[in-house]
Amino acid sequence: MWVAVLVVLGLAVLAGCIYVLPRVLVPDRSATSLAAVPDAAKRLELEDARLKQRNDVRTTLLQGLAGAVVAVGLSLTWRQIRVNQEGQITERFNKAIDHLGSDKLDLRLGGIYALERIAKNSNDDRDTIAEVLTAFVRQRSPWPPSQPGQYRGDFPIDQQPELRTRAADIQAVLTVLGRGGFTRQGAMQLDLAEVDLRRAVLHGAHLERASLLGAHLEGADLFAAHLERADLFGAHLEGAYLAGAHLEGANLAGAQPEGADLAYAHLEGADLAGAHAERANLAYAHLEGANLAGAHPARANLAYAHLKGADLSDADLEGAVANVFTVWPDGFDAASNGV
Repeated sequence: MWVAVLVVLGLAVLAGCIYVLPRVLVPDRSATSLAAVPDAAKRLELEDARLKQRNDVRTTLLQGLAGAVVAVGLSLTWRQIRVNQEGQITERFNKAIDHLGSDKLDLRLGGIYALERIAKNSNDDRDTIAEVLTAFVRQRSPWPPSQPGQYRGDFPIDQQPELRTRAADIQAVLTVLGRGGFTRQGAMQLDLAEVDLRRAVLHGAHLERASLLGAHLEGADLFAAHLERADLFGAHLEGAYLAGAHLEGANLAGAQPEGADLAYAHLEGADLAGAHAERANLAYAHLEGANLAGAHPARANLAYAHLKGADLSDADLEGAVANVFTVWPDGFDAASNGV
């Protein structure tokens, strides 16, 4: 029915362009106006000019109509292409999700990287895929450990293989998330709270603003990782490698970076209140304006560290090591505080 209506409407518009509008825009001359021209040749010349004008109007209208038809056709074609693309993306997404739930490691890995490709090509699906991937980690590598393949919570960290060896799919998700496509401006916060990421490799990973609350990252490689404004409240970072990491404005209150390597790390404005950083390597670390109230950097290496403007009230610095290049807050007496 709609096709018939469109055909009739199209014919009506065409007829209007050919017959009606040219006559309205270039009307016939009245007999009186023609009679006022005494020369017959001049009358014929005026009539020819009028007919030419009418034909010019008709040509212009038909060209405009043809252009409109082409534009509508292109629009409909583009819409059809978009519909087809959406259908293909949905089909690929569903297939990737099926693979993600497989009991075969190779299929799970294929599903993870398929979701990454979809996220790169579809901005609308990026946040959904980020939630799917983080949920995968939370389900398969929770804390406390309860899933097959996880080591007990009290198992010595130096005797555990790297995460990519004991759980290649979890490491693959972290690698995909860490490439940076999921932490753009305005993106959702990655939820990796209370997960088991012991000895994970997150070298240079982009996890800005991520929630790693209570996460276990003992022995993890976070060299030059981007964790700006991340929530690491109560996180376990014992023995982690955080050299050169970006932790500006991060929440590390109550965290456990005991024995961690934070050399050259950027901790400007970070909250380390109550953090246990005993024996941590903070050489050359940038701690300007950081909150270390009640923190425990006892026996830590603070040589060349920058602590200007930091809050060190009630901090336990007993046995910490510094040198003449360590920059302390104004008026702070390092020696009387056990350094």
